[in-house]
Amino acid sequence: MKKLLSLILAICMLLSVSAALAEKIEVETEYTDSQLETLKEIVDAFSAETGIEVDLVTPGSDYETVMKTRMASEDLPDVWGTHGWSVRRYHEFLHALNDEPWLSRMDQSATDIVTDADGKVCAACITLTMGGCIYNKDVLDEAGVDPAQIRSLQDFYDACEKIKATGKIPVMVGGKDSGNAAGFLAAIMPALVCDAGSKYDLGATLLDGTFDWDKYGTEIFGEIAKMVNNGYINTNFTTADTQAQCETIANNEAGFLWRHTQMITTALKYNPDANLGFMPYPSYSGEAMTYKSGEGMAFGIWKDTEHYEAAAKFVEYVTRKENVEKIALALGSLPAFTDATVEGDKAIEAFRVSQGQFADVGKYTNVFDRQYFPNGMWGIMGESVTMVVMDPTDAGIAAAVENMKTNYLDKFEADGN
Repeated sequence: MKKLLSLILAICMLLSVSAALAEKIEVETEYTDSQLETLKEIVDAFSAETGIEVDLVTPGSDYETVMKTRMASEDLPDVWGTHGWSVRRYHEFLHALNDEPWLSRMDQSATDIVTDADGKVCAACITLTMGGCIYNKDVLDEAGVDPAQIRSLQDFYDACEKIKATGKIPVMVGGKDSGNAAGFLAAIMPALVCDAGSKYDLGATLLDGTFDWDKYGTEIFGEIAKMVNNGYINTNFTTADTQAQCETIANNEAGFLWRHTQMITTALKYNPDANLGFMPYPSYSGEAMTYKSGEGMAFGIWKDTEHYEAAAKFVEYVTRKENVEKIALALGSLPAFTDATVEGDKAIEAFRVSQGQFADVGKYTNVFDRQYFPNGMWGIMGESVTMVVMDPTDAGIAAAVENMKTNYLDKFEADGN
């Protein structure tokens, strides 16, 4: 009998160990390509250390659509990348992370971004995205443009004229990928209506649904039409993708690219010797300029997961100093943890240089649509910009304004406002 009991206990222990080793969590991410490869390396190391299997899923460009569908069905991954929306879109679906041990190491600027109005920390922010203007210094030098002297939109347009005169593209936008077109509007619009140094102070009207699209939207898209008509934007806007825009600026064919520091990292893959710099977005008045700061890679845990302990172990593993540094290097982003540093990264170095060059005017604010728009406007923004690029007339501007107005009001109401 004792032998039988011992055998049963041994079998139970083996089954328990086997179950622990077989534990599996689903992690969904928006990242692809080389950035995904870096994450896979970390996932493999995590599984080897803990015995926890990770099903790493990436829908790529369909990420937002997939996540919205899964929210609607209340069937979410154990862990997912919140891609800038941990508070405004996902907070009610996420587990509070206030008691996690890594939180004391997360930079306060990152903690503020991922904390909701009730004080719940919704995600672990691994890196910070920094939006602004990438420039090719060799192209600007050839045109006689000093980027450190650019402050206002008019300064920027003057620089574009000089670059155009050399036969180079003043501003390169890979509009085939809607996010690049949307990012262009996310830089122009706040310079006119809500950022420090803007022409108007209309941020409150964007938040309460009273923004006058017919009046101010026409002026905003008129600025984009002016850039198209003046020859400042690449003529292959609708066929050029992210790869093309990064290759173009890396190969000394364009002066500016308006997105974020990660694009420097991507561009340098095509030409490691490219002389690239970074600067904040110009304002209307020139009295201030703006860096757009937000979540880079960030992970939250589903509040209803049946594997919280395993999911929490995964998030803790990703936030370890060496992994934060590895991810920041792969993304060309700023580490969001105070003990993490990335030496020799050209994207981060370019940002640090710009902080000195624009110390007198540089301001920091959240990514525009995450701060002022209802959920689901990013694709509409890209679509509307493309309308104007394809038809930079009054008719094209009116169509873009109507597209933004209708969708903004519909989504504003859908958000329960």
